[in-house]
Amino acid sequence: MGIDLSYWKSSPGVGLEPKRVYQTACCDGREIEGLEWLPVDGILSEIEAAFAKWERMDGVTWEKETGGGFQVFTTPQVFRVDGYGLSREEMARFSEMMKGYGCPLYDPQQGCRFDSLAVVLYGEAGDIREAVEEQARAVFPGLPLGEVRCLPVPEGAVGLPRPEHPVLEVFVHRGKTITKVTANLFFGSGWTSRPTQCKTALLTGPEETQKRLAKLAGTAMKRAAEDLRQRSYHR
Repeated sequence: MGIDLSYWKSSPGVGLEPKRVYQTACCDGREIEGLEWLPVDGILSEIEAAFAKWERMDGVTWEKETGGGFQVFTTPQVFRVDGYGLSREEMARFSEMMKGYGCPLYDPQQGCRFDSLAVVLYGEAGDIREAVEEQARAVFPGLPLGEVRCLPVPEGAVGLPRPEHPVLEVFVHRGKTITKVTANLFFGSGWTSRPTQCKTALLTGPEETQKRLAKLAGTAMKRAAEDLRQRSYHR
């Protein structure tokens, strides 16, 4: 199956719609105001060194002996790689490499650009906001923390979001005997939900409650972060 991944660097303070940048710059090859120029020669040299054991079919195509390969497309503003027959880890090597050039991944298959992490804390989760922010920076090191909101717990069914940038939701569900803390992570069409729990009787006072809820949230977030690595090409 073919996969294409795209990378670019926005100018400071510039917000661009990822889908538009992908279509205009990464597919059509047209220039977009608000994108930085990339050191394309340096990027290609790094690829050549990283895949030195692969056969270079032409100036933009590499294939490995056991099958599969990739082709690159560049302009002064963007870098796109089209892979075929490669593993997730092999394709994710490009995300790791492009981090060094300040270029987050845009995955058109999932419809998500991995350049920031918004956080929504529902209900009692708002009481551990500081701890969640600290833990989010630790377990999602490649995603700068963006907007953080505290909202009441929604009533009724809620539709599955498809955000263009990753969004982390943290819920606290306090029951009579069991309290659950759930971390939901949405990234385009991808998502994961990771719950943790403890006995409600252990939540004996404000300080102890916040300490335990923060620990549960940290565990759930770590699991969600690992799911992200397994279900995306972001690194």
